[in-house]
Amino acid sequence: MYLTEEVSGETPNLIEVVTYPTEAKMDAVDYPLFLLPAVDRKGLAKNSEITRQGRLVLPLIYEETIMGILTTDRQDRDWTEAEQMQVQQVANTLAIACALDRRCQWLEANQRRVEVEQRDFIATLLHQLRNPLTALRTFAQLLLKRIMPEDPNRKIITGILRETGHIQDLLVQAEQDAPIRLLKSSSSHQPLLPAAELDLDSIDLSPVLESVISAASAIAFDRRLNFNAQIPTQIPLVLANAAALREVLSNLVDNAIKYTPVRGSVRVGVNIDPISVQVIVQDTGMGIPELDLPRLFERNFRGRQAQGKILGTGLGLSIAQDLVKKMHGEIHVTSQIDRGSTFIVALKRAI
Repeated sequence: MYLTEEVSGETPNLIEVVTYPTEAKMDAVDYPLFLLPAVDRKGLAKNSEITRQGRLVLPLIYEETIMGILTTDRQDRDWTEAEQMQVQQVANTLAIACALDRRCQWLEANQRRVEVEQRDFIATLLHQLRNPLTALRTFAQLLLKRIMPEDPNRKIITGILRETGHIQDLLVQAEQDAPIRLLKSSSSHQPLLPAAELDLDSIDLSPVLESVISAASAIAFDRRLNFNAQIPTQIPLVLANAAALREVLSNLVDNAIKYTPVRGSVRVGVNIDPISVQVIVQDTGMGIPELDLPRLFERNFRGRQAQGKILGTGLGLSIAQDLVKKMHGEIHVTSQIDRGSTFIVALKRAI
């Protein structure tokens, strides 16, 4: 077997590195004749290039696998025993490097395959969610036409329409670029939805609060909770993104309801000062341990709740904090075990 050195426009230089012995038998543990200079093996042709002075050929072996060949040449003298040991160490290091490189290539190829599978799965899921969601929205619209304006159930149907519309908006956005963003953000702290970059504007906080409170009050009633909303009739405009702010407040109110036991209370209020508007979400739930508070907004962190019966992903508060920061606001929390928690979202007043 030969190594080939090719130079453009010149005849290739063939370097002999293996000669198979035709007359001698080799032990099963012997490697093929990757030979050191001045080493004589029975059956090797006397005029073989592999044994010429100054040539050293070594196999790159890692975990009983030959990864390649290392060949060295010098014309003036042969290699000393110490030098041969040094070259052997180099060969061992190169063998490890080759093995690591191959594993790295395999891991990268496998990661690309997994990413493609995940992207295809997410795209398929988003597409399949569209039809049942459209059906639910259509059913709600038909029910709304059959209910009199004074019927108390009309508010519930209106809430269903509003929530399905919200989900449809998220699906439209997700189908555009979320599959790629979801993969890229798996090891970061970017929110899933809405988009990583938010368009901020001067918005009226009242419609956002109204939609969040309408949905939350129905859920709280079903769970036998006392739900109280104290919203001023006049609220200054705030610098925010309506969809993102709705996501933030929905997460906070949903958490308050989820972690408050039966006959507990959840309150939503608004405080106004000269430079900001604060939305307050307060509950009388189980509270958050003091040790968990510093990590509360970390992605996938659930702290003590991870051992409880209430299901969750640990994403809601991380998404909420990230969105609030993108709106140039702040989010704060205070809590006491068995006495409840208070979350405050502070938004800048629009100039």
